Amino acid sequence: MTTPTVADPLFRWPKPPFFDVVADPPSGHSGECSVELLDGQVVAGKLVPVASGTAQASLRLSLDNQNEPADLSQVRIVRLLVPLTLTRSQAVMHDLGADDGAVASEKPFVVHYRDGKEWSGRTRGFVRNHHGLFLYLIQADETKTVACYIPAAQLQDITIGPPLGQSLEQQHAISSKALAAALNRQVELREERLGEYLATRAIVTAADLSHALKSQELRPTIKLGEFLVQEKLITPEQLEQALIAQKQNRQRRLGDILVEYGLVTKRQIQLALSDKLGIPFVDARHFAIDPLTLRLIPDAFAVVHQVLPLLHSGDMLVVAVENPLTMEYVKELQFLTGLTIVPAIANPDDLKLRIAQEYTNNYTREAWGPVGGEDAEERGGGEKLNVSELATELAKDVLPVARATRQSESHVMDNVLVRLVNKIIVEAHSQGASDIHIESNPRNLNTHIRFRKDGDMCDYLELLPAFRSILVSRIKIMAGLDIAEHRHAQDGKIEFGRFGPIAIELRVAVIPTSNGLEDVVMRILGGVEPLPIDKLGLHDSDLSALERMVARNHGLILVCGPTGSGKTTTLHSVLRHINRPDMKIWTAEDPIEITQPGLRQVQINTKIGWTFAEAMRSFLRADPDVIMVGEMRDAETAKIGIEASLTGHLVLSTLHTNSAAESIVRLLDLGMDPFNFADALVGVLSQRLARKLCPTCKKAHAASETEIAELAQEYCADTPLKPATVVEQWRRAAAGGQVLLYEAVGCHACKDGYRGRMGVYELLPGTARIRHLVRSRGTVPQLVEAAMEAGMRLLKQDALDKVLSGLLDLPSARAASS
Repeated sequence: MTTPTVADPLFRWPKPPFFDVVADPPSGHSGECSVELLDGQVVAGKLVPVASGTAQASLRLSLDNQNEPADLSQVRIVRLLVPLTLTRSQAVMHDLGADDGAVASEKPFVVHYRDGKEWSGRTRGFVRNHHGLFLYLIQADETKTVACYIPAAQLQDITIGPPLGQSLEQQHAISSKALAAALNRQVELREERLGEYLATRAIVTAADLSHALKSQELRPTIKLGEFLVQEKLITPEQLEQALIAQKQNRQRRLGDILVEYGLVTKRQIQLALSDKLGIPFVDARHFAIDPLTLRLIPDAFAVVHQVLPLLHSGDMLVVAVENPLTMEYVKELQFLTGLTIVPAIANPDDLKLRIAQEYTNNYTREAWGPVGGEDAEERGGGEKLNVSELATELAKDVLPVARATRQSESHVMDNVLVRLVNKIIVEAHSQGASDIHIESNPRNLNTHIRFRKDGDMCDYLELLPAFRSILVSRIKIMAGLDIAEHRHAQDGKIEFGRFGPIAIELRVAVIPTSNGLEDVVMRILGGVEPLPIDKLGLHDSDLSALERMVARNHGLILVCGPTGSGKTTTLHSVLRHINRPDMKIWTAEDPIEITQPGLRQVQINTKIGWTFAEAMRSFLRADPDVIMVGEMRDAETAKIGIEASLTGHLVLSTLHTNSAAESIVRLLDLGMDPFNFADALVGVLSQRLARKLCPTCKKAHAASETEIAELAQEYCADTPLKPATVVEQWRRAAAGGQVLLYEAVGCHACKDGYRGRMGVYELLPGTARIRHLVRSRGTVPQLVEAAMEAGMRLLKQDALDKVLSGLLDLPSARAASS
């Protein structure tokens, strides 16, 4: 049926959902209706079947008994005059597997018209399709129902049910206190929907989950593609393209194809499912799970299908999954457990990590596939052990044999050692560590294992000295290194997906130390999604300027800073921002730390001569729009990058320099032609990472006049700004004119008062004066002065602004910007 228009005002009146009509209207009155027009006038009308048949036949609206069809573009609402008597449809309830009480008999609604007007009431159901909205309005005596129709041309949106927060509170899914906190937060962040705010505060206790499940409504089965179209996350045309791609490979899931095309993100799909279908969103990483519940699902099944048992209650098993609409294995799982399966939604990365944590101790070849070529079978089915228990078991199993044979290396393949190394890697990744340090000590001193988290080293585990050799040997085997070489440093890479449950890579450096020992440092790569560009922590003016820069189709943009300052994260956030189906983006990286669908990513290998310069030469022959080079390490790479930016390509790269202005001077010192460089330069972003204050426990105090004066002097140093003017601006921006400073305290949710890190930035734009200074080989102070005239904020200014915003404390800000 075509969409109703002025020329063809036809539609079908659908059957009400969940209900049957008890009796048909009296003969001759079934089509009588009142019609409210856009100008407020109400006239009589009649619905006339175009073809004989039931009420499902195509209908045409006429006004005042005229033969000509009504112009639906002028109609606000059509009400049938004869009310209906409805009763629950037992057939529908049976198909749903529900009783009458499982589906609400009535709901409040608000219709939002395109002209800004609203209409509210209560309904016994609704149907919305391309013809418009069909409502079953409850009359005042609540015994009869009036069928209403709103043409699609007038309909902006409809809200069914009470406001989300009110609904959750009434059904005890959240407390009044939590709802008030969410509403207050929403006032601060107007762009954030309340449903998304509550979903990000994922359920972490069994009690919360039970309450949330009570609020979950049973709904008809819905296909993911149709659901995403209904929620306007994708268009019907985009869905059709994805379905065509899926037909070519039935093994690929529709959701994965849509994410790969960049049409939606996994997070968008999950929030929409949670918000609209009432399925709880759980924090899989921190949810407390009974060990007996974990045993209900076999290890191999949990890993292969990425399903995590959360809660066993009666004959119900609640499981966390990425997408509840793609649980093709649900019948098999019901058979395995003998329980009714109820889904909850979890972040896929958290889900993968938690499954790895809970099941990695018992993994078998059947679950994980070949494990590094070992012949020894892995034990499975035993108790779940933490890393300390594994270390104790290792001492019991290996140490006596090592003492007897003096050949501890021969036991590298020992089952407990394999499990211990896997457990260390899994926990490092789950804790957000960037590096794993294994430090061998001489004589009878223990081997120390430490993680680097948020830039700081943290103690993790100590092992007896008898294990240092076999531990290093095990890692060498995983990385494909020479276990007999102890005098020279070795570099390698571990593809952990071959050995354990997480598809990540680790860059391994084995370094000989004194006393013939070896240390190992493993950098964790992969498993990280790029941040949206507006989540990097850039000041509003810097964010707008950077977005304008990356919107260009040619030029050179540099991101600079020391090692570990987040340059790669920033570059991939920029690539995510510009990554579209109509773009061809090549990247040359060493190593590839972040992957994105749609990018053509190349791993550099200098051992075989595959350098950044060689990769860029190849890219120029591969029809690129954007080229990202992991680092401009030498003059050749920098020269090719500048040439590429001058020939119609946008080039992104990094430099290890301390400031934006120093990056320009560094490239000139490498021998770059100043005229070409000036023409190519779009902008330089310098950045650092600073420890972020824990929002839960940070403590504020009113800054004294002395503190404010010292802070203003520091803010204005080496700039033309006046401290008195800056202080006045601070006081106007502060609530009540009182400038606040914050300090770290420490609580259960953080480490010493800090949680995570955030960027501190300065953005140098490639203005006409900057380009003139580049051509004339201007000095760093000259470049800084010109950039500040163009609006650049220095690193220290950005850091101190974040101090006044309560994001950083002064020690962290000064450490990041000094």
